[in-house]
Amino acid sequence: MKNQRKPSFTALLPILIFLALTFSFGIALGSSKVVDALVFFMIAAFIAIFMNKERTTMAKIETFARGAANENTVIMIMIFLLAGAFAKVARDGGAVDSVVNLFLTYIPDFMLVPGLFFVACLVALSLGTSVGTVTAMAPVAVGLAEATGIPVALVVGATLGGAAFGDNMSVISDTTIAATRLCGVEMRDKFRVNFLIVLPAGIITMIAFAVMTMGSDYTFVAGNFNLLQVLPFAVVLVAALLGANVFYVLLSGILLAGGIGMYFNAFEHEFGQLVGVLTTAHAGMMGMAKISIIVLIVGGIIGLIKYNGGIDWIVQKLEKKASDPKTGLLSIIGLTVLVTIFTANSTVAIVTAAPIAMETTKKFGIDPRRTAAYLDMFATSTMANVPWGGMMLAAASTATASMTSGELIAVDIIKYSTYSHLVMVSALICLFIGFPKLKARKTVDVSTDEEIAV
Repeated sequence: MKNQRKPSFTALLPILIFLALTFSFGIALGSSKVVDALVFFMIAAFIAIFMNKERTTMAKIETFARGAANENTVIMIMIFLLAGAFAKVARDGGAVDSVVNLFLTYIPDFMLVPGLFFVACLVALSLGTSVGTVTAMAPVAVGLAEATGIPVALVVGATLGGAAFGDNMSVISDTTIAATRLCGVEMRDKFRVNFLIVLPAGIITMIAFAVMTMGSDYTFVAGNFNLLQVLPFAVVLVAALLGANVFYVLLSGILLAGGIGMYFNAFEHEFGQLVGVLTTAHAGMMGMAKISIIVLIVGGIIGLIKYNGGIDWIVQKLEKKASDPKTGLLSIIGLTVLVTIFTANSTVAIVTAAPIAMETTKKFGIDPRRTAAYLDMFATSTMANVPWGGMMLAAASTATASMTSGELIAVDIIKYSTYSHLVMVSALICLFIGFPKLKARKTVDVSTDEEIAV
């Protein structure tokens, strides 16, 4: 955008003030739930609009609106609404209870959480979207937690980890496509490098989840289940593994859960079962209203931050820190993490960071396959720890919609985002020991003018 300002640290103030308000009120009041995050986001939004006195208020509001209404935000909100409907219809229709009891009947208690993580990995690999995976899997995760006494945040954290794994490794993920195209490498080459680095993290994650629940006081009695009521989740899982579009996956789940629930007379209503299904779906969608508003506001704030030069400031500062291949890769990691935090979008972060990352790659002789892998790993892993990011918001909101009572906030999940933490540790260790060793391979000739959808 030709009218953008020069790199500016002050452009980052809206997000910094949001963080300061969230943590200070959380510490002072003993809980982050007393004052809703939506209030702090609104304060940050108005601060962003009031900044940059060189532009008219209406011009800044228009920039805010363009940031809020980009295609990724609208798609995410549509997924949220379908996920809310699916979670509510599946729970009230008996599908969640049957799936949970099936798990409890045949899977050892200490393998419930590792098993959930593994299934989420498979779903995310097939869907190529972390948000779609979290919204599809959260109802089952919450059901398991409520049946066993395992903390909801723990099972949702396991689901989130699996979603991050798949989003990073899937060949149809937008982050994978962006990283490989912008770094000029083959997908299979990036996959091999990536897989060797994240595999230890995945194995240790499953062991850690097993240890967390092994020998615990969590008790449960497996109830009855009906295989017909399991069908909606079975279809969702199979459709996801076959690579179906996430909209079709969730819609098929809603229709099946609603239809089977009607068969079992689960949706009692004075005007009949069909109206009961529709009102239940509506209630589920309304449960996603707050998260949808937050996503719009965050998108607007990020739009103003980018316009005012906040992201360019981060890029400029980190670009100067490299002096050799290892510090060069560290600067790429730092750039990716910071841009992901301030854009709350892993794909946007990769597209923003990749041009600078490739300059560093060429300057210090870093293998571009390694650059592509590190861009993707740290963007997706960081997103699993950003409370205002789509992945975390989807996890918290879908889990809350699936709970019989109470609320789960994004901050509660972070300490159980075990996989994403271990991936970062594994990646840094591999960086310093030079693993994996790579043979020379010709890179892909990619036009810099080719558009990458973000």
